[in-house]
Formats: sequence, structure tokens, C-alpha cells
Amino acid sequence: MMSKDEVLKAMRAEIGQDSEPGEWFVVDQALIDQYVAISGEDGWIHTDPERARRETKFGNTIAPGNMGIALMPRLSRANSAYSRFPRRYSLNQGWDRIRYLSPLPAGSRIRSRSRLLGVEERPDGSLRVEVEFRMEIEQQDKPWVTGVKVGRFFY
Repeated sequence: MMSKDEVLKAMRAEIGQDSEPGEWFVVDQALIDQYVAISGEDGWIHTDPERARRETKFGNTIAPGNMGIALMPRLSRANSAYSRFPRRYSLNQGWDRIRYLSPLPAGSRIRSRSRLLGVEERPDGSLRVEVEFRMEIEQQDKPWVTGVKVGRFFY
């Protein structure tokens, strides 16, 4: 495993650089239904395809925005600075600047991309890490959701 000093040096060299995009992933109605079942975000715009076709401009149900935050760890594991660098453990401290920029109709393909914004050593020896995440929608300029994850790495 890399030492904390090696990780800090490597991370500082990556600040401001976009990651490679993640693999495409389909958000279908079955996945939306599973998320709704555990989150309670059960508005008809997420659960009733017929009504959504009739009454919205989207032509289909849309995924709940918070589902984008829930999917980020899964979709960014291979490409995010938050996931790639070794440590004994990490703690999520929260999210800053979360924005839902474009609705995501059921059946859409998404992928993650991230950018390391900052890393600093804290008095307790941990590293405070800030990573901006974007959930891109295939064939759209605007992402589904963006946000900055703040966490601590412990060694």
C-alpha cells in the first residue's frame, strides 16, 4: 500500500484534472422502482409510466434526483480519485453544491466523471479530500446531477 505521503503527493498532482469517464449504465424502470421502494420517493412521476407519458414533457417516468447521489459510488469506483487511492478507511463528511441539472427519463444511459478539487492534511493526520462528481447522460450536454463529495482518508 502507498504511504500517506505518497498518496498526498500523487493526489496533489491530479488536482483539477478530469477523470476518465466511467462505463455506461442503464437506469431502467425496474431500478427506479427498487430505489423508490427503499427511499420512499414514490411520486407518480417516478412510478407511473402511463401517467408520465400523458402528463409530462419527458414522455416517461424520471428517476428521483437523489438516486443519482446514491449511484455515484457504484459508477465511479474505477475512475474517481476518491475511490482509487489507498487508505485504511475513509469517512464521508457530506456533499456540497448538489445540483439536479437535467431530468433522467427511465431507460437512459448514464456514466460518472469526476475531478479532484483539493486535498489537505489535517492535524489528526488524516487527509481531507474534495471530489466533484458528474453523472453524464448519453447524448446530452447537461449532466443529470453534480456535487462535491467531502471526505476524510485515514492511514
